[in-house]
Amino acid sequence: MKNHPLKLLIKQYLAEKDITRGTFELYNTVLKQYLIYLIDHQILYAKTTDVINYLEWKRSEGYSSRWIYHQITAIKGLYRYLSLNQKRLNLSEEYAFDITETIKNVRIKKGLSKPILTIDQAKHLLVCTKKNRKYIWHYRNYAIIYLMITTGLRSIEIRRARKKDLRFINNQLILYVQGKGRQSADEYVKITKGVETAINDYLNKRKDKNPYLFISHSKRSDIPYLSRSFFVRMFRRVLKDCKLEDTKITPHSLRHTAATINLLRGGSLEATRQFMRHANISSTLIYAHHIERMKDDSENQIEKYILGDPLHMNFSGPAILAVIILFLVGIILICLGLVALYIANIHNEVINRPMYVVRKKKI
Repeated sequence: MKNHPLKLLIKQYLAEKDITRGTFELYNTVLKQYLIYLIDHQILYAKTTDVINYLEWKRSEGYSSRWIYHQITAIKGLYRYLSLNQKRLNLSEEYAFDITETIKNVRIKKGLSKPILTIDQAKHLLVCTKKNRKYIWHYRNYAIIYLMITTGLRSIEIRRARKKDLRFINNQLILYVQGKGRQSADEYVKITKGVETAINDYLNKRKDKNPYLFISHSKRSDIPYLSRSFFVRMFRRVLKDCKLEDTKITPHSLRHTAATINLLRGGSLEATRQFMRHANISSTLIYAHHIERMKDDSENQIEKYILGDPLHMNFSGPAILAVIILFLVGIILICLGLVALYIANIHNEVINRPMYVVRKKKI
């Protein structure tokens, strides 16, 4: 089944839909995945059960609830469009009814929906990708990850970035980015010296005239910029090479990681809001709440309160520190005591010695 009827209908649906370029790319990726599923399963006209089976398959593959949300939104939009325009487009009767009408979308919980890297894991990821550089795409991957961890850029902002968006202002390298929901690159992030070196190392290896800052080096690629699906696949390979696949992090997790580390290092909420380019500080508060929750030891304290401390040593942090200090002071006092005893012994020996020695005269 090579010529599936939905192939052209998806193109027409996206062409008539008034959406931003970012949303267009998202919907196009989602619907392409759905179309491949239908072709692989020899489904010409899908039914409600087919859509449900597809979504369940996506869940079993480990996709997040947020990605499932995007899948349902795009697929429901497509079938709603086809049912409303069935007569105008002279479509088959199979499209007259919206088969996704009874499918409810998933609820997205507020908060950190994706795992984040610890400081040690973030350092390991940077050291590993730098050490593994061999081919030009390795240099690209290292520059991208270094840039994302230090600036909190979204993957779409990385994929949209162009070489001309890099500019120097007062000896500081700036990257202008087209932020979420924006039509032009009117926001910027500061580029550290380390990231600047990584980007230059990558660009110096390129011989093309492609205007985009990061590109695919696959001969099979027919688009000038990195696609969303390619970006995800590339990131998974990097995690596997660095033995971090068990962390379950995604490209967007690096944005969460950057915000969390900025707060941990002492950055204020307002500074972090500006750093993340959040329109509302409530979005930034999510990271602060995450840090406070990780510090909260309520579970262990409840267990101790109910069961008691088996060693009857329910010390708090300051109490443990005080015990350690007292222990060290005790060691010092013991050492001083031993030194005093040694000096006293020497003193006694000196006192007991005769003041002079009488030598016998030889005859």
